[in-house]
Amino acid sequence: MPTEQNKFVDIIDRVFYRFAGWAVAHRAVVVVLSLALLAGGLYFAGKVQSDNSLDAYFDKSDPAYIAYSEYLSAYHSDEVSYILYRIPDSEHGVFDYQAMQKIARLTEALENEVPFVREVTSLTNVEFIRADGDDITIDELMLDFPRDQQSLLTLREAVLDKPLYVDYLVNSDASYAAIIIEMERSSVDTLEEIIHDPELGPAMDNLYPQVSDLAIRDILNRPEFAGIEFYLTGDVAMNAAYNNVFMNDTAIGTLLTLGLLALMSFLLFRVSLLGLLGPLAVVILSTVLVLGVMGIFGWVLGLFFGIVPTLLCAVGVAQSVHIILEYQRANSETGDRRQAVQMAIGKVGGACLMAAVTTAFGFLVMTVSHLKVLSEMAMYAAAGVMFTLVFSVSLLVVFLAGGKQTSPGAKSAATGNRYVGAGVQWCINANLQYPRVLLGAGAGVFVASVIGLSMLKTDFNFLTEFKPHVEWREHTEKAESVMGGMLNFAYLIDTQRVDGLKEPELLNAIDALQQYAESLPHVKKTYSVVDIQKDLNRSFHGDDKARHTVPDDRNLVAQYFLLYEMSGGEELEDFITRDYSQAVLELRIEIIESSKVRRVMDAIDSYLEANPLPGAEVRKTGIGLMWVKIADYIADTQLYGYSLVFVGIAVILCIAFGSIKVGLLTMIPNVMPVLVVMGLMGWLDMHLDYMKLLLATIAIGIAVDDSIHLVTRFRRRFYETGNYASALELSMRDVGPALVITTLILLGAFSCYQISNMAVIADFGMLLSVSIAAALVADMLFMPALLMTVKPFGPEREGMADAGKGAENRPR
Repeated sequence: MPTEQNKFVDIIDRVFYRFAGWAVAHRAVVVVLSLALLAGGLYFAGKVQSDNSLDAYFDKSDPAYIAYSEYLSAYHSDEVSYILYRIPDSEHGVFDYQAMQKIARLTEALENEVPFVREVTSLTNVEFIRADGDDITIDELMLDFPRDQQSLLTLREAVLDKPLYVDYLVNSDASYAAIIIEMERSSVDTLEEIIHDPELGPAMDNLYPQVSDLAIRDILNRPEFAGIEFYLTGDVAMNAAYNNVFMNDTAIGTLLTLGLLALMSFLLFRVSLLGLLGPLAVVILSTVLVLGVMGIFGWVLGLFFGIVPTLLCAVGVAQSVHIILEYQRANSETGDRRQAVQMAIGKVGGACLMAAVTTAFGFLVMTVSHLKVLSEMAMYAAAGVMFTLVFSVSLLVVFLAGGKQTSPGAKSAATGNRYVGAGVQWCINANLQYPRVLLGAGAGVFVASVIGLSMLKTDFNFLTEFKPHVEWREHTEKAESVMGGMLNFAYLIDTQRVDGLKEPELLNAIDALQQYAESLPHVKKTYSVVDIQKDLNRSFHGDDKARHTVPDDRNLVAQYFLLYEMSGGEELEDFITRDYSQAVLELRIEIIESSKVRRVMDAIDSYLEANPLPGAEVRKTGIGLMWVKIADYIADTQLYGYSLVFVGIAVILCIAFGSIKVGLLTMIPNVMPVLVVMGLMGWLDMHLDYMKLLLATIAIGIAVDDSIHLVTRFRRRFYETGNYASALELSMRDVGPALVITTLILLGAFSCYQISNMAVIADFGMLLSVSIAAALVADMLFMPALLMTVKPFGPEREGMADAGKGAENRPR
């Protein structure tokens, strides 16, 4: 054997050959160890919790997270459950007398029965400031419930005359109204703080926000509130929807994937029942161990975990396909199942290891992300890929080595389906006859993809992450269309001195800032302590609309604040600290793309730079800002992660093949699928969101697997024949069917993402399928032609070059 065979991949092949021999001889030990790992994995998997809150996305040392936590500690949670409602066929809209009585009872039920509620506000109990001669009265709007329909209609005019309540609790024509449930808990609270009933423990239905959302829905569905049409949205409903969709999609998707993989494996290549069960055992055990690892390290089940079971199914079965097809070939030659298993793993073990390492590395580079949930997923997904490798060369051996022996010379099933074999042969002929045409076509695709890539943008909208039929999206779109923005931003205004917020100049500056903010596109409503001061000033002047302004006198401002507190007003604490040194300005913005939100924030930043608030510092925070920070972190991950994955995998390949030239050549067709899918997104104006940012790392990690198998076999066949054309034909006949079959299986697995109720996951599956299909085309119609042209393994041996010229004309 030539010295060129003593490369890293060849050494690993020999190690795997010996390991396979040990596994065949000690199958009982392999089974016992696998069962022990299964038991341990199941035990620790039971400790894993589902969490799609902001706490799962941000590390506690993150500056944005710290600022948001400080804001919550000063001003309570800014998370709400928002119930929009209407009274069908009522001539008086939401001010229907019978319906308003129901709303009063509903408000009381929500406040008393929903876990983790801080305050419930509706038209029946909202704080209302009334002029009373030279004095004012502050109490609930309907503290004394109206006597009849006419009294309620009189009250309707008073409510619609108050700007503070329009498009907040009622729309301008009173056809819709809202109930706002403010929560005492938030998405950054610890697990111990969000458990409702300690005796029930951390079950999802016993945790905030799930337990709160379920209680709200139960109350709304009571017969006593029939006749009112409800739309439930807000932060609580959104987080609960994420959890519900995630849990359902993961459970159903995983089962569907396993079933589909079993069916496709059976149809695409002939294999015994034990050989069919082997790959399924590999992926099931690997998935359980991933959950076990998550339980050990305290990692949570977040949105990103939803892709992992399907991914492990696809990767595990793809590895098994290479082993099984090689085993079938060897078994047909020897008739000895145990020897065939050892020969198969000895021949493809090195390639499988490199494929697993590159795929795992593709995930591990995501640990650079500032998104905690993505960084954690990178680690447990990488661990899962390596688990599939370990069990593919050990547990799969147990399944394949069992059963009766076959006769040597039996017909090989290595080509699998005859249509697959025919397709591979067509690709062989194309590479031998038209290598330059194929390389030219590849160059054209490269240029078009680069142009599309230059148009790609980072953006996301968490409303459209859900498919249109999902209830939360339907209800949120309805609420935004008739009432206003559901996304909350907060600007902290800090004077750093006691009573600093009693200065009329500062209050007028805040008022001007609010007016400017409300003039911007997508900003629906603003709230601050200024609104209370303006309402008080108007009430003190006979409810004169012209006096809906900030008082000019500091003493009058202070008197208003004092009178408000003495009169029983309770809303002031939501907007200002007790020492009047710090206040908060809240903005309600439509749920739109993060780039548009960023433009709104940039506009306000520019305004504040040109018109600074006198004697005060301003800091941005709020749950809306946290979503914008996620978009920023996506961009950072894209920049660093993609660079690392390309460089890292190239280095791995160069080391494995012992050649920089071969390693870099192997990378070329694996960069192509990434460029194709990213370029396609650019041409189609599809934005790179936090899920699609995984496309490049996963796509190249999977695509490089098949390239490694092909280049490894091509190299081995060249050293055997000394001729590139012969090596191309023989290597593609060896591994071509496996490449086609694994690609079809991967496409089948990732097609299961289409059942998800999350549009972001369905789109991810579709784009990943495109990249995998592009990878197959690159491996079958670009890589062989590239190897034929560049000749990276050295010159052909004398006498072999001419022997290979007629390879394309040989009998098939």
